[in-house]
Amino acid sequence: MSHSERSDSIFEARAEHLTRVELESWTALSERETKVVAKLKATGAKLLIGPRGSGKSTLMLLAYYQLLDSSDVFPVYVNYAKHLALEPIFKARPDATELFRQWVIAKVILGLHETEMSAGAVSGGPAELLDAAKAFIENLEVGVVPDDFQRVSPTQLIAHVNAYMAAAGRKRSVLLFDDAAHAFSAQQQREFFEIFRQLRTRTIAPKAAVYPGVTNYSANMHVGHDAEVLEAWYRADDPAFLETMQEVVSRRLPPEMHEEFHGDRVELLHYLALASFGMPRSFLTMIQEVLDYDEDEGSHKSPTRRRADLAIERNVSIVRTVFESTGEKIPRYSNLITEGRRLEDSFLKNLSRFNATKDVGQKTATIGVKRPLTKEFQQVVDLMAYAGIIRTLDSQSRGSAGVFERYEMHSSFIINANALSLGRSPSTRDIVNALTRRPPSALVRGRAETFLGDDYRSRCTLNLTPCSNCGAPRVSEDAQFCMRCGKPLTDKSIYHEILQRPLSDLPIPEKKKKALARTNLSSIQDVLLDVEFKELLRGHYVGPVWAKRIFSAAEEYVSV
Repeated sequence: MSHSERSDSIFEARAEHLTRVELESWTALSERETKVVAKLKATGAKLLIGPRGSGKSTLMLLAYYQLLDSSDVFPVYVNYAKHLALEPIFKARPDATELFRQWVIAKVILGLHETEMSAGAVSGGPAELLDAAKAFIENLEVGVVPDDFQRVSPTQLIAHVNAYMAAAGRKRSVLLFDDAAHAFSAQQQREFFEIFRQLRTRTIAPKAAVYPGVTNYSANMHVGHDAEVLEAWYRADDPAFLETMQEVVSRRLPPEMHEEFHGDRVELLHYLALASFGMPRSFLTMIQEVLDYDEDEGSHKSPTRRRADLAIERNVSIVRTVFESTGEKIPRYSNLITEGRRLEDSFLKNLSRFNATKDVGQKTATIGVKRPLTKEFQQVVDLMAYAGIIRTLDSQSRGSAGVFERYEMHSSFIINANALSLGRSPSTRDIVNALTRRPPSALVRGRAETFLGDDYRSRCTLNLTPCSNCGAPRVSEDAQFCMRCGKPLTDKSIYHEILQRPLSDLPIPEKKKKALARTNLSSIQDVLLDVEFKELLRGHYVGPVWAKRIFSAAEEYVSV
């Protein structure tokens, strides 16, 4: 790889956009992540869980590439990122569930062929089935429903997988489902996991990447029993965490950039690693901002504490935007998002009060909420976990005081709010020491009412669309007919509304947003239609690399 090619992609955070060589040579895994990859390659169903940017796709693709080189396993990698494009069909067609099931299966058929091509194996499936699957996927993802299509059952799909496996001379197969059932559509998710459950056989091991808190499973699937849960999220309390993040930088950055973090500036690198909260994507983004590096210009500056603080502040803004935009994209969650912001503030204030009386080595970033938790409170923390604002830890018993559900607050939020209570201008060293030397048993304890107030349950309600005919409120999220007038209840398409969201919603630098304001692009849909980047490249300070980056951000935005 030439220096210019390397510079173009060193800060590309989405694993799907990296070549195999880039992904394998730039990824650093701790012992824990190495074990996760090993389990993804092994037998048995697995659920790989983690928020956006935590490395799920990286781990899945690493497993896929390693299995490609094996002699006994036939791997299939399928990305379901475009699932939300099918959402409008659920608003308009009675057979939407069957169409969705066939789309899920068609994607696997296409994945079988792609593995066959990559592995150089002999064909294991009929060409007409592959052509039909391709056409079906392409049509459905642009909203066109074919008049007639070839239906394939899960049982028939199992036969196809076994045929490809046998043709390649391999003994078993691993199906790696990335971006699986992430849409906030319980119906889609339940259908997906019913297929997932049926695909588990003696010779086939399905794996799925999911988000924490918001994934709905089918009634017949029992998490933990039917599928083992694996966490895709670097742990800051892992003794190897800082060493692993340093290795990420040494593998990714060219020598002249890597040397900027030698000597006294190693502490600045640790500061950013801890602030990333174990999210590789956030870490790379902050490194780029601290170096003030733009791929289109190819220059960088020496890192400073001031730019590090600004990068951390912006990281807080990005994570919070992911959280708040959930309520904007899916209005029924708007009340829960408001309560989530209130809970975020409350957690930080309580941590600050607790830490004010503690020495540097006795601080905490962990909150304990006493059981039992109400459904309303659980919904709020689930959405916060989905966005990555908090991380759910194991529960902890405090004897007669009760059992507490533990939540770790995002380190960038802790630093930005000075919730470690280290004084007005704490040193980088003190912050690093406070975050790395925290006692594992220390936590701020309280009840749900402690953090949200006695009346929080009345505020934690779904903002359901009223009946379009008579205006009566809905009695539940699953109601199909109005209780007053009896007319069918309808919803606006989430997908169509997301496409019309303004470009200001995208998690890109303000400089790039201002550049796009001078173009004819105004919505997310405008960017997605600009497939050749003609309009994007009209933006000042937007070159080929950033045009691709902005387009990628728009694609991810509509994947929810």
